[in-house]
Amino acid sequence: MIRILSVEAVPISLRLAEGYRIAGASYTEAENIILKVDASDGRTGFGCAAAAEEVTGESHAASLSALRDTLIPLLRESDARNPGEVAVRAADLAPGAPAARAAVDIALHDLLGRREGLPLARVLGLRRSRLLTSITLGISDDRPATIEAARRHVAAGFRILKIKIGEDWESDARLIRELRAALGPDILIRADGNQGYSEEDALQFLEAVASADLELLEQPTPAADLEALSRLTAASKVPMMADESILAAPDADRIIERRAAKLVNIKLMKCGGITGALEITRRTEPAGIGAMIGCNDESRISIAAALHFALAAANVDRADLDGHLDLVDDPAREGVVIREGYIMPSGDRPGIGVLVDL
Repeated sequence: MIRILSVEAVPISLRLAEGYRIAGASYTEAENIILKVDASDGRTGFGCAAAAEEVTGESHAASLSALRDTLIPLLRESDARNPGEVAVRAADLAPGAPAARAAVDIALHDLLGRREGLPLARVLGLRRSRLLTSITLGISDDRPATIEAARRHVAAGFRILKIKIGEDWESDARLIRELRAALGPDILIRADGNQGYSEEDALQFLEAVASADLELLEQPTPAADLEALSRLTAASKVPMMADESILAAPDADRIIERRAAKLVNIKLMKCGGITGALEITRRTEPAGIGAMIGCNDESRISIAAALHFALAAANVDRADLDGHLDLVDDPAREGVVIREGYIMPSGDRPGIGVLVDL
């Protein structure tokens, strides 16, 4: 047995270099919790919690409380060699705190890779060495500024843009068409509604952008209305992606049963970490549903963990791992690098490969 000798949960507030707006919310900072776990074999693993209250109902304060009151005591009585077993117990004890559970699961997987002396993706079963990632543009009332920002991202090497929409379908459609005209046919454009549309709005938006070659439309309608998402999936040539509608593996079953989406957005913070993410892929892959690895505004710690999961997962062929790029004073370094639009590990360090200054 490898015992956990000490655990430290450090809440941090990270400024965003540029705030942004999505349908229903605006952001200027990111609240994260860094978890440092020291094991009896002399190794240290790191995890990160980045709660998204609007998606899971879990606030930053709730994450911290779950860690300090429930999950850290669980860690101290657990065998560090068995992340999956700990994840099951954590889900029973803190079902409403998936981001807090993700921090624990990431730290244990980091320890697993360090113990094996290998990057975590190799321990999990490496399938790919890199993934193209999108970079996100928030909602703005200044369309020319948005188009100029898109051009800057393309000039920096990004090949996929994810555009936040959901407040006004007509304005959104104009922006998508203008972006396509400005960027040409070779740049992929994704749209993310963040539940902002009615079903009718979504249909009108899709008709209005029919000529713009949209790669996918993410969560246009309310998360609980899988029937609306299913009808959109059946009606549109543009693939629907579920995000807020899928938190954990049981939600994947409901999406499969209703044929509600052709794609799902997996986020470690929604499903409790790598263990939960792998379970989602075990259910969606046989059903022919593709997956994207996504993120919140997160430290490189959990971005790196998400990348290692994605490099090993069967049906993850898309990435939206840009949540660390805008953070000021992230205590983590290294771990991931983006070159010509591809995100990949920054080296061959064991575990998730990050260096953390606490």
